[in-house]
Amino acid sequence: MTDNNLQTQWAEEGYVVVRGLFDPNRTARLRDICFDVLKQWRVCNPEKGAPGGGPEATVMRHLNHSGYFGDDRVDLIELMHAVADVNVLDLVRTILQGDPLFRCTSLFFNPQENSRDGNWHRDTQFRSETDDEERKKVLSRQGFGTSVQLQVALVESDDVEFVPRSHLRWDTDEEYYIRKAEGGKNNKSDAMPNAMRLALEPGDAVGFNPAGLHRGRYHTDRLRHTLMLTYTRVDVPMSDYFSHQPWFLESGYLDGLNTDARPFFENFKSQYQADWVETSE
Repeated sequence: MTDNNLQTQWAEEGYVVVRGLFDPNRTARLRDICFDVLKQWRVCNPEKGAPGGGPEATVMRHLNHSGYFGDDRVDLIELMHAVADVNVLDLVRTILQGDPLFRCTSLFFNPQENSRDGNWHRDTQFRSETDDEERKKVLSRQGFGTSVQLQVALVESDDVEFVPRSHLRWDTDEEYYIRKAEGGKNNKSDAMPNAMRLALEPGDAVGFNPAGLHRGRYHTDRLRHTLMLTYTRVDVPMSDYFSHQPWFLESGYLDGLNTDARPFFENFKSQYQADWVETSE
């Protein structure tokens, strides 16, 4: 797919699938690194000094926290190089039509208990007090189209569902009934019109506009390890929990990164370090 086709698909459909973004060897290394971080997180999340989540947990953030790697930085450098990979950043640059700024690493995984399909949602609903406010954000594309959630399958997966073109418009009556009506009691419905399940092989990636209708699936008997790399455009930074990564201020945290990755993360650090220092004070 050419850059023009990629941008057109992103703008019109709200999602893109890129086959073989990472080769098999790199995908296997990232799977091992992420699995090791997940095991540590379950015992003690270094951000909290307590277990990261119980047996029903399905997502963790900030896999690049220094607390997971100790003195052995090989795995951390491997992970950081994947985030700042030239091909990945070129993909994000094409999608966002601007230079990318790092935002967050996340891992989605299957729960140990309580299989379930996720809730249908738009990310706009978590930043809106009312339906009218959310509708305006969706229709004006306020704050969306300037960020991308790039989900890379580390094992075979078809656990992401998306409604193409839904990022361009407000819900139909049927969509709203599923997503929000009756206090959200229908939001796990399998009857969402025009929903597309996105099948990925290890190393494949899907990026989608988070203002579109989407959900994930989380089942105890279906292994899921999906590394999500989140980026914003440099001219639209977003300061919140996702970007709050004060371990970047630790001495030597960026040591060992190559000449492509280090400037990329130095830019992230430069953008947010004042917020990190202020918060710690």
